[in-house]
Amino acid sequence: MRVPLKKIQHACKGRVLVDEMLSGHTYFKIGGPADVYVYPNNLEEVAALLSLSQHDGIPVFVIGNGTNLLVSDAGFRGMVIDISKAFGQIQCNEYQVTAGAGVPLGNLHRYCKDRGLTGLEPLFGIPGQIGGGVRMNAGAYGTEIFDLITYVKYLDDSGILITKAVHDIQFGYRKTDIPATAIITEVGFQLADGNPKEIELTQQNYMKRRRISQPLSLPSAGSMFKRPPGDYAGRLIEESGCKGLRIGDAMVSRKHANFVVNCRLASAEDVIRLVEEVQKRVFERFQIKLEMEVRKVGFDS
Repeated sequence: MRVPLKKIQHACKGRVLVDEMLSGHTYFKIGGPADVYVYPNNLEEVAALLSLSQHDGIPVFVIGNGTNLLVSDAGFRGMVIDISKAFGQIQCNEYQVTAGAGVPLGNLHRYCKDRGLTGLEPLFGIPGQIGGGVRMNAGAYGTEIFDLITYVKYLDDSGILITKAVHDIQFGYRKTDIPATAIITEVGFQLADGNPKEIELTQQNYMKRRRISQPLSLPSAGSMFKRPPGDYAGRLIEESGCKGLRIGDAMVSRKHANFVVNCRLASAEDVIRLVEEVQKRVFERFQIKLEMEVRKVGFDS
C-alpha cells in the first residue's frame, strides 16, 4: 500500500522519516525499513496519527526502545510511531509517581532513587521504556512491574484516551489484557519511603547479578522464550545441547541459554531458524514447546 506521507506530515509536526531502517531502533540491531517512521511530539499528535491510520487503513506499530523485538528483514509495511518524545514526563506526589510510557526505565530508576522512593529496585537494569515494560508485565528477581502499578492510561485504536485502575486490568506472567492495538501513554506507581544511598546500593547489586548471568556485551532482545510452568527455559535449552548453537550470525549465548545474541550481522531469518531449531530440540528432549517472549514484527505470522 502507499502511505499518505503528506497527511502524516500534517498530523505530526515532529520528525517524519521515510524508509527508515529499523535495525537502528532495536537492541537486536536487526530489521528492514519502515515505510514511515514518525516522532510525534505529544498526545494530540499521537491521537491524530491513530485517527488517520483508521481512516486510511494504514498498519501501525508503536515502538519505544526496541528492546523486546525481532523485526523482519523485509521491515514493516506501514507507519511506525516512536513514543519517546510524546510521553517522556515524570512527576511525583509523595509516594505516587506518574510516568509517561516513553520514559526509559533507567530514567525512572534514577528519578526514584534521587527522591528516596523505593520498590522498583529488582527491575533495575531491565532495558526499554515504561510502556513496553507494562505491556509485557516485565519482571525480575520475584518482582513484576504490575506489583507497583496503580493505573494505566492508553489510547485505543480510535484515539480515545482510556484510564484503567490496576484492579480492572487482567495481567499475568509476561502478559496483560491491554488491547494489542492500544498505545499506552501514562502509568501510575505506588512506591514507599526509602534512603537514596540504600536504594542505589540495592540497584547496583541487582546490576552486578545481571552482568554475571546475562550476555550484555552483544546485541540481543533479552530473554528469547517465556518460562514454562515449573521450569526454566534456559535450563531446558542447555540440557538439550543448544548452548552455543549458531546459525549464521545468530547464536544461543554461552553465558545464558535463554538469550539469542547477534554475533555480528545476524539477519532476522538467522534468528528465526535458530529459534525453530531450539524449539525442536527442546521438544524432542522434554516434550515441552517453548513459547517466544520476544515480539515478532513484520512477519506474515
